[in-house]
Amino acid sequence: MQLDTGVREEAKTRILVVDDSRLMRVAVQRVLGPEYDLVESEDGEAGWEQLRGDDAIQVVISDVQMPRLDGYSLICRIRAADETRISEVPVVVITGAEDEITRERAYACGANEFITKPIDSAQLLACVRGLIRGDSTDIDAIQTAAALGDQSDIDSLTRLDNRRCFLERGRELLSSARSAGSQISLLRLSIDDFISLRAQHGDDYADHVLIWVADLLRSRTRKGDVISRTGNSEFSVMTQSFGRLEAAMLCERLRAAVSAAPFSHDRVAATVTVSLGLVASGHDPGDSLEDLYGLAYRRMKVAAGGGGDRSCVGEEADPGCIEEAVMQEPGLDQALELVARSEFGQLEPYALQLALRVFPLLEYCNTKFSLGVGQELKTIRDSLAHMD
Repeated sequence: MQLDTGVREEAKTRILVVDDSRLMRVAVQRVLGPEYDLVESEDGEAGWEQLRGDDAIQVVISDVQMPRLDGYSLICRIRAADETRISEVPVVVITGAEDEITRERAYACGANEFITKPIDSAQLLACVRGLIRGDSTDIDAIQTAAALGDQSDIDSLTRLDNRRCFLERGRELLSSARSAGSQISLLRLSIDDFISLRAQHGDDYADHVLIWVADLLRSRTRKGDVISRTGNSEFSVMTQSFGRLEAAMLCERLRAAVSAAPFSHDRVAATVTVSLGLVASGHDPGDSLEDLYGLAYRRMKVAAGGGGDRSCVGEEADPGCIEEAVMQEPGLDQALELVARSEFGQLEPYALQLALRVFPLLEYCNTKFSLGVGQELKTIRDSLAHMD
């Protein structure tokens, strides 16, 4: 017979997570699961029924774009409910949309808090704690959550470092490189047309794309490189390099790896491409990591503005000409046509950039077909390095 000691474990506060992405529900579970009792629904209509039937739910976390009933409509239905338990339940909106219109509309419907993806674990935990206590999120709560350990430095979806951790580790790497007289390269990568991809195929599909890209970055970078998800559909990599040529070749390998074949999940295939911006300490302007980080972002946007599926490494001497140069850079097919017509003048400003794009293909073919031209490729690599 089991004795009743009179001491009972306190029940965890129950939270409802409404999101059509299973992966995002798992990500929220990783953050809040150790402290709270989470129940899940895969769309707004199911979430509404779950909330109506479960008196223990004290907080609702909802996505915006969902089938059957979206997040806005769910919040409006909650706030219009006759039952006070439902109409006054705190609602946290988590979405990949970062524009002010989405934020303002969510608050207008009655959301208490608004959090953008990628989820900052410390922010989400502090937000939920504050709502359960009945007060707003404050700096002390965020600092307390961050003190929990490494979990607050990890993006809960991709398991990469988050932006805060990237900047902290990046400053350390930059400082160490300068002390050793070496260089670091920082590249930023964004998935092209990610908003359209999410709208067309849904949140769960888009989240699988993010995880796939994260895994590609892990598999194609070196131990010691700092890899992070620094935005909703953006990633950053910081690496010690022997020069900008080496880093530019890494950019091209990453770009080619993503676009090599359509991404497929749940029998749905879609073409995914990325745009990359690269900077190198000691070569590009900027004394701080923040300066380099900002310049890499601008170059990434220039690459995306030029049609995507390309890198901007800033070969031009005048940073003000970056956009003009990248926008006019010919693709490989167009470059081959220009060569066939002996119109080399149009290729001259972009020759090195095009060589960097072709070089990984030459290396691949040498390995694939056992061509035995490794020494010749090394000579080409060394010659390009002297042009860097």
